[in-house]
Amino acid sequence: MNDEWLRQNEVNILKYLPYFLSKDNDYKNTGDACSKEHERIRQYIKDCFNQLFVDTATWGLKYWEEFLNIKPKDGDNYTTRRNRIKILLNAYDVSTKKFMTDLTNRFLNDNSGELIEHNESYYFDICFNNGSLFDWEGLREAIKLYKPAHLGVKYFALQNTQSSVFVYGLINIAEQIEVEAEAGYSIDPVEASFFVAGAINIAEQTELNFDTSIGERNLSLDGKTIFYGITNDANTIEI
Repeated sequence: MNDEWLRQNEVNILKYLPYFLSKDNDYKNTGDACSKEHERIRQYIKDCFNQLFVDTATWGLKYWEEFLNIKPKDGDNYTTRRNRIKILLNAYDVSTKKFMTDLTNRFLNDNSGELIEHNESYYFDICFNNGSLFDWEGLREAIKLYKPAHLGVKYFALQNTQSSVFVYGLINIAEQIEVEAEAGYSIDPVEASFFVAGAINIAEQTELNFDTSIGERNLSLDGKTIFYGITNDANTIEI
């Protein structure tokens, strides 16, 4: 939109007349009255001009909606109505990845939309920052309108905590099995700490020792062994 052809500053007719005329009360009052009327007309022209463009239209949105056969919902604000109009005006665009991402960003206040394709499984993900979406129903309708009919879609609202998250679990079963054989070969147990993602259901250590002189070893689950997250099995095998 470009309205540079229209006066940008407030109208003041006396500015174009000799200065001494403004010293006369009759001339000044007449000039001020004309200036106010010219300013009112300028603002009206500018307002009408804004209705010709979806991004600046306000009261003129109803004419766009009538043209596109759109029925606004109660409580819809200007942003929601403008998005709905632009979606239908762009109905003939090709649904590329970039287009679908830009379409998603129309309903976000931070342009965080991202589309992740899963072509082998015939669906795609729509990801965005949690709290950035201001029109959930509008986004769903827009994606439904533009996405290929054979593809499914999943929505993900992502939350970045910007800090470490630790989830601790409990061990239900700890089992140690030792099999000794007559051979002069052994491997020392791993002494370093290890980390397992999961709430552990079974922690199992199996040792196959080839020298009976090694003796019995005990499974130690001390503070160096830390388990995170959710998993089913944690196995340590020593051969």
